[in-house]
Amino acid sequence: MTDATPPTARERFAGGTAVVTGGAAGIGEGFVRHLAGIGMNVVIADLDLDGGRRLAGELAAGQGRVVATQVDVADPEALEGLAEQTFAQFGSVELLVNNAGLETAGLLWEIPVARWRQLMSVNVDGIFHAVRAFLPRMIELGRPAVVANMSSVGGVSSAPLQTPYMVSKHAVLALTECLHQEVALTGAPIQVSAILPYSVKSRIFLSAQAAAPTADPTANRLFDAMQAANVADGMDPLEAAAHMTAALAAGDFWVFSDDTAGKAALDARAEVLAGQSPPRDPHAMLAEIEAMALPAGGSR
Repeated sequence: MTDATPPTARERFAGGTAVVTGGAAGIGEGFVRHLAGIGMNVVIADLDLDGGRRLAGELAAGQGRVVATQVDVADPEALEGLAEQTFAQFGSVELLVNNAGLETAGLLWEIPVARWRQLMSVNVDGIFHAVRAFLPRMIELGRPAVVANMSSVGGVSSAPLQTPYMVSKHAVLALTECLHQEVALTGAPIQVSAILPYSVKSRIFLSAQAAAPTADPTANRLFDAMQAANVADGMDPLEAAAHMTAALAAGDFWVFSDDTAGKAALDARAEVLAGQSPPRDPHAMLAEIEAMALPAGGSR
């Protein structure tokens, strides 16, 4: 006897409603485009209202409705209002993608307190606020649905000069694993999944440098190299979203943009924990990242 073939994303989600935080750009935009393309109604929840409206306008001819709303995920009342409005307008939410997130560069002891709090309020608190706003309504409705939280391969690893981001993504993964267990206790037909993307094309490193510049030359060199590597080899956001949505539709808890890289990150973390190994040599890590950013031929 063989296992049943899992449903495709279109089979599972078409006709339903998705909410994507941080949906106006990057991975979030990829999700919005793909979910609209498979016939979902999509709510773009982003601080960048103009960007969200442009995207919604571009997708207006699709099968589902795409609407944009300005939301600060760090504001619990804003998320509560978004949930109330979304359920009133569409009647249900079949997929909540908690994607909004920030990066930042620099030595931990030089990170401004305000930037630390801002990053945590978006990357971690934003998911907490969204879960508090949407999940009780999803449970009460009693329909199959998915809550997908954006961690990262960084959520199972460590790296210098981006500590706040790494801390937040470890926290998101812990939150999601615990939430998965808590929802199971309710018996509700709600799937909880953790998304751990690898390199997906975006402006996250440029945005970090613009919003919270650092004077540390090594941190700036690292983020320049990471941005260059992202541009050169990062996955297209639409392609990544299609792959990750298929995994969500199949019921996976661990969802990767790149299965090979994602599983390798899990294996590497398992080896570190099993062997009680110290963190990797940061000089070697920086050299590897800078090498990834080099064009063919080996020099800039």
